[in-house]
Amino acid sequence: MWPPAALDFLRELEADNDRDWFKANRARYDDDLVAPAKALAQTLSHLGEPRFFRPYNDARFHARPPIKEQLGVAIGYGDAGGFYFELSLDGLLVAAGLHHPATDQLERFRAAIDDARSAKSFERALATTSAAGLTLIEPALKRAPRGYPLDHPRIDHLRRKNLTVYCRHALGPWLHERPAADLIRTQLEGAKPLVSWLAKHVGASQSMRRGR
Repeated sequence: MWPPAALDFLRELEADNDRDWFKANRARYDDDLVAPAKALAQTLSHLGEPRFFRPYNDARFHARPPIKEQLGVAIGYGDAGGFYFELSLDGLLVAAGLHHPATDQLERFRAAIDDARSAKSFERALATTSAAGLTLIEPALKRAPRGYPLDHPRIDHLRRKNLTVYCRHALGPWLHERPAADLIRTQLEGAKPLVSWLAKHVGASQSMRRGR
């Protein structure tokens, strides 16, 4: 998978994060980080098209380092969610689902959870992701959302505002071997039922579509 040189690059970038340094070392970034990720993305084509995030931060509105200190790749990510993996010095992040759903998407999610039949299929999808080693982000709300009783049988799901499952793996020598690619592939494939459920029951935000 990623060579040890990929982590060396990230360490040096963290210590000297500026555009001139990155420009001088761009070939290392492309060879040691991007190329292995592209090779992996090709084996995940059945999950959708990959999108490689640009390495430059937009610092116009926030104080950020000029260069992103991680490599992020979205796979098949659309208006109703998708798949994602990221390498940084914090570890290897594998994730899937719908990050920060819009208000109308949350409303449809809650309606689906309120319905026993669609909620049951959601639970089955979660069981598959859990078996693959992915965990659903904890509920954000302290109370039931407006319109739902405090004693609702699926109150924990109704309190959610982030519909994402994830696992962050600690860095280690295993990252440089083939099992790293196998792990990412297994976990993302394990999230397929959840992503499919979101596409069916939540869908794209209508407010986003009207704004296009």
